Amino acid sequence: MAVNEYRKDLVSGEWVLISSLRARRPHDGKRERLMQSKEECVFEPEQMGAQETPVHVYDNGKPITWHGDWNGPWTTVVVPNKFPALQHGICGEPRQAGPYLTHAANGFHELVITRDHDAHFAQFTDEQTREVLQVYRGRYTEISQDECGDYISIFHNHGRAAGASILHNHSQIISTPIVPPEIVRSLQGSDDYMQQHGVPVHQAMIDWELRENKRIVYENEQFIAFCPFVSKGGYEVRIFPKRQMPRFELSDDATLSQCANMLNVVLRKLYAALDDVDYNFYIHTAPVMRDPLINYDFYHWHIEVVPRIPIAAGFELSTAIYINPFDPDDCARHLRETKV
Repeated sequence: MAVNEYRKDLVSGEWVLISSLRARRPHDGKRERLMQSKEECVFEPEQMGAQETPVHVYDNGKPITWHGDWNGPWTTVVVPNKFPALQHGICGEPRQAGPYLTHAANGFHELVITRDHDAHFAQFTDEQTREVLQVYRGRYTEISQDECGDYISIFHNHGRAAGASILHNHSQIISTPIVPPEIVRSLQGSDDYMQQHGVPVHQAMIDWELRENKRIVYENEQFIAFCPFVSKGGYEVRIFPKRQMPRFELSDDATLSQCANMLNVVLRKLYAALDDVDYNFYIHTAPVMRDPLINYDFYHWHIEVVPRIPIAAGFELSTAIYINPFDPDDCARHLRETKV
């Protein structure tokens, strides 16, 4: 049955128009795939000499000391981005520029690179994905010691439509001296809900999804993945720990193993159901811990997986209300039924 209604997000307060009638619009379905050979890839060992010295190195699930040989043993490395959006330096203070507020762009911008040129997350084993999550956690913990950074963003772009300019599998880590507006809204909305209802908002979402049992894509012992009731676009998936946890970096190895299994299943299902669709995924977690008295116990870290299907047009840009032509119930059913 066609769905045509506005839905209000519990956390942000944003409205989204779910209009499955729009899915009948004509479109050519074409997209430009990212193609690069190993010979021209800047992340292959023969080209990696141009990169800076790695700051974090893993080999088959274990951290190792870097010995300066790109042809030597390593499976995942973290290197500074050669073209950073931010540069690490002296911490700056906000300053006025006429009526505007500015801030020096201090921070870290790093790449998390896996070794195999031809393999991406949907083709990884659970052990390979767990290693990447361990690297995320380790580098997050190290960067969080820097006094300049208030938030650390970890994200992955797959495909040209998702912003990737290099085919070889890699993620990015950026620390910023400000807490991004999206995170501020999420924290404020979560706190407001907790104050009004006495339960964490993301836990309320999870409990309702478990009761409804319509939009769940997959679950294991510690994690659940579902297509949000208020999805801005088709086939969006959110992955949550079932246990209330505000901080990703405090996840132990057992938790990361379960998370790796969950992320792999979701990405494999998207790969199979949508023909290797371009997507982004990113981790939303509480800001860097500066004050031990602020524990953000009303928040719940999670991973958002966003296939790059819809295109924001005039209505979305002028109103900030997204029109989603895909019913989340149908998207979840499709992914559930996709065998991987």
